[in-house]
Amino acid sequence: MARTKQDRKEEWEREHVQCVLDYHNEKYGIHIVIKGKATEIYDLKGQLNWDWVCYDTETGDEIAIEVKKLTAPKLEEKSHVMWQILEDVRNSLSGSKKLPGTFFLSIEMPKDYYLPFNKQQNKREFKSVLSQAICRTAQRLKTGKTKDLKPQISKQLPFALLGVSVCNLHKFSDEGNALYKGFGTVGWWPIGFDKRELEKFNDLVSQANMQLKAANVRETFLVLIEEGHRPIDPHEITEAFTSISTESYSEIKYFYFIRREEIQEIPLPATP
Repeated sequence: MARTKQDRKEEWEREHVQCVLDYHNEKYGIHIVIKGKATEIYDLKGQLNWDWVCYDTETGDEIAIEVKKLTAPKLEEKSHVMWQILEDVRNSLSGSKKLPGTFFLSIEMPKDYYLPFNKQQNKREFKSVLSQAICRTAQRLKTGKTKDLKPQISKQLPFALLGVSVCNLHKFSDEGNALYKGFGTVGWWPIGFDKRELEKFNDLVSQANMQLKAANVRETFLVLIEEGHRPIDPHEITEAFTSISTESYSEIKYFYFIRREEIQEIPLPATP
């Protein structure tokens, strides 16, 4: 049976929550595990609810976790498509003798990039052409050197790569048969939380605060995820908390910020 959009969202949330718990458990020397979705464990239909029910295996104490995203949905969707394409290419080539060594593929695009990937045929052609270019280049690339793949890829595609600003293959060593990948957008600036953005941030935190309050437990987590479409730094998030009302986060005990694979606990300002 095909997974639904809700199934994928739940799996995505669970993975991030588990990463946060692994980090938190190691840091504080405890063992909190996921019990399940709050709406599945409790009869919360039509009521204010939070995302995840967890518990401490030693004390049995319940923990409530709410997950929020700080992203641009349209950019997120576009980036997800490209990231999945690169993941497919990586999976198909890693471990292959076509890769004589360890390599890193980096692709960057401007924030308003567009590639015609609305058609499956275009995705297949791009993956095929990119894979071929990687294999050809890998055979002659020397350790420590980087090669721009864009010229040879552009010649073979039926559509233009106008949005691609970087498409480089770098060789780290002669050992192994591995391909690592990196993808990002350029032209973004660190979020400064102007008045409008600060209001949106306050609304997001306030909503999470109300949801966690409904759990009526002592231990509460807010997990905020930024998926790399704008480089929001933890210190800017910390500053944002000092600019909003303490009532907006009065019920939140722990706050975790995630960007890509990076997890950081951000201390909340003391509430009265």
